[in-house]
Amino acid sequence: MRSKIKEVLKDGLIVKTCQGFIIISFIYLAVIILMWRNLPPELPLYYSLPRSTEQLGTSYELLLLPIFSVLIFLIHFILAVFIHTRVILAARLILIIALIASLTMLLTFVKIVLLIS
Repeated sequence: MRSKIKEVLKDGLIVKTCQGFIIISFIYLAVIILMWRNLPPELPLYYSLPRSTEQLGTSYELLLLPIFSVLIFLIHFILAVFIHTRVILAARLILIIALIASLTMLLTFVKIVLLIS
């Protein structure tokens, strides 16, 4: 497995994608550290529900976005490692899609935090 990971990380586009994800992770961390004390106990997290208290979630539920972001990227990275030797383009696309998903979750996270504070 380590040899496969080393082989995948020789691909420049995959390295750039991983670096992008690391930057996104640091932005998550910075926003959490800087804004955590300013967050109210309840946040509007569930926009698909009708307007009521059901839309509200705790500030800890807001941490689901960074957690899912990391999980999605890790799962996609593992998939990319396994298919990289057979289909390089698919491995690259899988990681690019994971990066886009992480970026979308980051934007949602920042939007919710800035809306509240």
